Amino acid sequence: MKRIILILVAAFLTGGMVMAQHGRRGDKMPDPKTRAERMTERMVKEYSLNDTQKKQLLEANLALVEQTGNMPMHRRPDMKKGEQKCDSCNCTKTDKHHAKADKHHKKGDKHHKKDGKFDKKDGKRAQLTDEQRAQRKADMQQKREEMQAARTAYDAQLQKIMTKDQYDAYTKKMQERKDKMGSKRKNS
Repeated sequence: MKRIILILVAAFLTGGMVMAQHGRRGDKMPDPKTRAERMTERMVKEYSLNDTQKKQLLEANLALVEQTGNMPMHRRPDMKKGEQKCDSCNCTKTDKHHAKADKHHKKGDKHHKKDGKFDKKDGKRAQLTDEQRAQRKADMQQKREEMQAARTAYDAQLQKIMTKDQYDAYTKKMQERKDKMGSKRKNS
């Protein structure tokens, strides 16, 4: 009897671990079409859109996602799409040494010494030069402007697709999200 209970408990725990591992997507963004479809379905439910509006909205969402999908604001300009950087050493997180994160972040790690991005004295990344900082700032400003232009064009399309009440509900919801994000930034 003890053996059966022990086997069941082991199977239950193993199953839980397998399910937990399966849920992770590795920070991969779905393709633009899938993202546009999800946005459309959410908006159709939220604003009670009809089938004609749904088709037009899907086209507008697909255009928006394709325009803005290549310029996320959180990714640094020197990174490729889908690549993440290690916060402590600026290496790509897809590198093999990240499998053993505890060993990776110790001072004097061989990886850090050979790529030249690790300061042996205090264990911090090398600082950007003024020229690099200015270039990064200019790149961010350009991306911000492109994103705002894409959003403005998208809002104009939505105004044509939606009724006045639906568009008012949409703008109200977007303003609430903007206010919520602003309050989160102030609190952190």
